[in-house]
Amino acid sequence: MKNQVLTLFCAATLLLFFGSCTKDTFIENSNDSLYKAPTQLAYSEILNAREFSFIKSGTPIVQTNNLIPTYEIIAGRNGNGNVLDATYMADVSIQNPTEVTANLDPEDYFVNTEGDSVKTYTATNYQTAGVIIIADENKFGIGDYYFDVKVTTQNKETTYTSTFNDVFHLNVGPQLVTNLLFSPIAQNLVVGTGNTTSQPYLITGNTDVTFDLLSDTDKLSINNQTGVISLLDSYSTTENDTLYPTVQVTSNISQETTTFQGDSFLMLVASNTPVDLPKKTNYFFYPTLESENKTFGYAIDMIEQGSTTAWAQANPSPLAAEERPDGIENKSIWINVTVGDRLAHESDVILNSQDLTQFSLGFDVSAIFHIKNQYVEYMPDGKTPTELEVYYSADYTGNNATATWTKINDEVTSQINSLTTTPFAGLPYPGDQKIGGGDPDGQKDATKNADNKWTRCELDLNPYKDIKNFTLKFKVKSNYTGSLNDISTAARPGRYYISDVHFKASEE
Repeated sequence: MKNQVLTLFCAATLLLFFGSCTKDTFIENSNDSLYKAPTQLAYSEILNAREFSFIKSGTPIVQTNNLIPTYEIIAGRNGNGNVLDATYMADVSIQNPTEVTANLDPEDYFVNTEGDSVKTYTATNYQTAGVIIIADENKFGIGDYYFDVKVTTQNKETTYTSTFNDVFHLNVGPQLVTNLLFSPIAQNLVVGTGNTTSQPYLITGNTDVTFDLLSDTDKLSINNQTGVISLLDSYSTTENDTLYPTVQVTSNISQETTTFQGDSFLMLVASNTPVDLPKKTNYFFYPTLESENKTFGYAIDMIEQGSTTAWAQANPSPLAAEERPDGIENKSIWINVTVGDRLAHESDVILNSQDLTQFSLGFDVSAIFHIKNQYVEYMPDGKTPTELEVYYSADYTGNNATATWTKINDEVTSQINSLTTTPFAGLPYPGDQKIGGGDPDGQKDATKNADNKWTRCELDLNPYKDIKNFTLKFKVKSNYTGSLNDISTAARPGRYYISDVHFKASEE
């Protein structure tokens, strides 16, 4: 019977896209009549994790005699055997099985013994049960750590419990320098003056490091302790010489290295007389949007399909062409809500998360995107049937539903069909604002009518430069439930387009 239950559970798990059940998260006991406390809990150790950074263990295996396990972190110790206090353990959590309800396919609907039509089913998802998570910006510095985990199972009224001491080993190494900032990026070194570059900022990483040059060593030298670069005394030139030096940063703790080079890192112009150099702009995130894939910059969460088509690609905004950097070829994405029965719709376009802390010094940071609404026609009271909203999150790690999202429509500035008009605060109200009855939302403004026009929008990211995991998302949603046909035959949900979403950092 237990094996039959497990088989049914695995089938449900497959229906829920939780992955294959061919490799279980706990070891089966072929004798279903034997129940005892869990045994043989095992984790893969993590070696050389980074200090104070997000850490996630693998899924453990455990012998539970086919019973579903639940997990609890009991304690942690450092390599000297000292018990970790709450300042450490407050950032440590462990995942447990969750119960999930999902819809059956229409062909799988059935009538139960009470005569009710059953259209959903409930299953237990234990794919990540036992996974240990340590939150970012924790207290775990360089060293070794060990954790005690309690595993509990239950069969009818009987509970079985075992505690496994030091079952998970974590080794933490130094945080490497992943962002080295020379400010400004373009600097002039004049021959014979003894002037040098600025001292670089270590935006991230353990500061116990040394610096080396891996290129241009016949022209330049670097101070191994400070990172300051200067011309060699023997260097001479007859014309301006542009250099893009490669700098290696070595951890004195682990001897690991990181390397930096390129025109967005450091450009040096060696000259016989002073030269004025322009400030740089770094387009550090400019996704192509050519397909729904993190490789191309975004993912879709279809919350309520309704009667819509899927998100698809179209030509990019022509309004963005003037500002688009050379070499960028991208698409817009769009969704048509006006199809079929016009059932209510909601979906999210989630952009890849960005680390804004790398531009915390010396940069003005912003996010820019272009949007367009088309064929939106109002409901009888004058309200738009659909709209586009903009949100950000600092804690999104892949689960849209559990992340904390803040709506920022009012923080965005907009320019309709122009790059030269004075920007106004907020997004334009969808639809043709010159027609359509009343204004129940109090947002219509005929001077801000963006119906079937591209709108350039900009968000100031400077208030968010302390966020290491900044995520931007766009939500297209209906302002009605059920079918719009039940409310109005004249109203239309319309279409929404998004194009040229990008983040840029401009030197101050």
